[in-house]
Amino acid sequence: MLSVKTFIFNPIQVNTYIVYNENKECVIIDAGSFEPFEDEQILDYIDKNGLKPLMLLNTHSHIDHVMGNAVIANKYGIQLAAHPIEKPLYDKVWAFAAAFGINFTQDRCLAPTIDLNDGDIINVGDDTLKVLFTPGHAPGHVCFYDEKDGIIFTGDTLFYRGIGRCDLPGGNYSAIEKSLREVLYKLPDDTVVYCGHGPMTRIGDEKRNNPEINSL
Repeated sequence: MLSVKTFIFNPIQVNTYIVYNENKECVIIDAGSFEPFEDEQILDYIDKNGLKPLMLLNTHSHIDHVMGNAVIANKYGIQLAAHPIEKPLYDKVWAFAAAFGINFTQDRCLAPTIDLNDGDIINVGDDTLKVLFTPGHAPGHVCFYDEKDGIIFTGDTLFYRGIGRCDLPGGNYSAIEKSLREVLYKLPDDTVVYCGHGPMTRIGDEKRNNPEINSL
């Protein structure tokens, strides 16, 4: 069984998740720590709980989701995994940082070295996360689905009562509509959704109550 620890980091308030099993093996999804005290928070949690980081995972390459990758990778000697479409975009995070008034320095920049494609399986000991390709908010956006425990990490594809914006470079409204209807909507209604921003929700609740999705 996988357990989840949530942190809320950086000026854009991204949700960073540590996902771990009974043997204390873990992956970190969308490491968004930026300020020194935020770096210390996540590193202290990992160390004080005796967790063993296996890999960093990014749902996509937007600046708020990647700020803490290098700090964690450098301490634990782990690699970053992302969809190959997103890999060239990591060279452009400087522009996104400047647009949000964030001083994102080169020492905090980490490029992915592991490709994640639709249907790939990420092993966390005996537990698994399945990669689901959900473009729209970003061209190489992916979600991470734990079918056994009934949870999914949706990044910025699906929020509580909202969806990811599509007006950023690479955004595509038709693509996010397809991702929602043909991928996320197909999951069981009781699937717990850990969003990239904001509170948790469930697939069924959003199908019934999300004004953005219901207007698609």
